[in-house]
Amino acid sequence: MKTITISIALFATFITHAQDPLPPMGLWREHLPYNSAIDVAAGDGIVYGATPYSLFSVNLQDNMINRYSRITGLSETGISNIRYDVNADRLFIAYSNSNIDILYKNEVRNVPDIKRSTNPGDKQVYNITPVDRFCYLSTGIGIVVLDTEKEEVKDTWSIGQVGNAVKVTGFATDNLFYYAATAEGLKSISISSPNPSNAANWAVESGLNGLPPGPCSNVMSVGGRIIVAKNDSLFSVSTGNWTFVYADGW
Repeated sequence: MKTITISIALFATFITHAQDPLPPMGLWREHLPYNSAIDVAAGDGIVYGATPYSLFSVNLQDNMINRYSRITGLSETGISNIRYDVNADRLFIAYSNSNIDILYKNEVRNVPDIKRSTNPGDKQVYNITPVDRFCYLSTGIGIVVLDTEKEEVKDTWSIGQVGNAVKVTGFATDNLFYYAATAEGLKSISISSPNPSNAANWAVESGLNGLPPGPCSNVMSVGGRIIVAKNDSLFSVSTGNWTFVYADGW
């Protein structure tokens, strides 16, 4: 009976490999785990899932699955987060070493500016926020502005209290103000400000008008509303005042 069981297992293994043929001689084949997703993004009828090692996508129309790795053009393996820009039909991929890839029509374009920068400190990308032709990257050294048309870094905003680097973990806009979730609290600046790279032009929202003081973990625009995450609670702003929205109690 044991011999029959082993034979069936070997046959099943043979069938599995027969359906996924080996590549021609001289070409590499990937053997990466896809069972642990760390981030999800969607757009243009496709859902993308990021793992710590690679990327995969599912077409919602035909359920076709595509896998992306260094073999298929990705620059790195340690993905930290992804974000799809619906307006530009581009997927932005950030790696733990601060390298950036842009996936556009199955073509991968690399933007290594942050990775190559000699700027000291934590350059990891914690959040990605596309707005019009720019992509605002929340990093450990501030907000890095990426020009998506030129595919290069346009500016870096160090918005610490004295113009120093501060960890930014979220960025959003309501078309009137830019908001940044930082280790020093939520900060805001008018989008018409001529010099957002000047930290003195940013106002601290935390501790005022109903928003508790202290660091914020994220800020986002949801249905035209600005929502801030602080500890286990969410707050929303209306006419300059912050209102408690939700807490999970954990």
